[in-house]
Amino acid sequence: MSAGFDKQILAQKLSKLNSSQQTIETLSHWCVFHHRCCQQVVETWDSEFHAAPVERRVSLLYLANDIMQNSRKEGNGYIAEFMRVIPAALNGVLTVRDDFGRNVPKRLADYSIKHACCFASNQHRSMEAENSLTTNV
Repeated sequence: MSAGFDKQILAQKLSKLNSSQQTIETLSHWCVFHHRCCQQVVETWDSEFHAAPVERRVSLLYLANDIMQNSRKEGNGYIAEFMRVIPAALNGVLTVRDDFGRNVPKRLADYSIKHACCFASNQHRSMEAENSLTTNV
């Protein structure tokens, strides 16, 4: 567990999140710093997302997107964890009737699908490489 990580602190930070780029990036960097706790971060994000009003959910989706993009150099932990919860989150938001409410999640869904495919492809390549190492020994 990363030093200084606390689910309650994250929940407070998520409750103060707004749609400004600065607050999203600041919280994203904090989450990436605590990448060893990615499962707890995503679980907390998911519970906050489902409790949030529709207007705040877009900011939370932007946050998830920023975390996934900025955490790639730390490994695939966040991408794998978010891939478990993002489909249900997007499904709930895509039913919103206004264009903004549909377009933002659609862009994130497109990004998520692209990276889920890349994640699966990378996992497959890793397994193939591992298999070739064990068969060549």
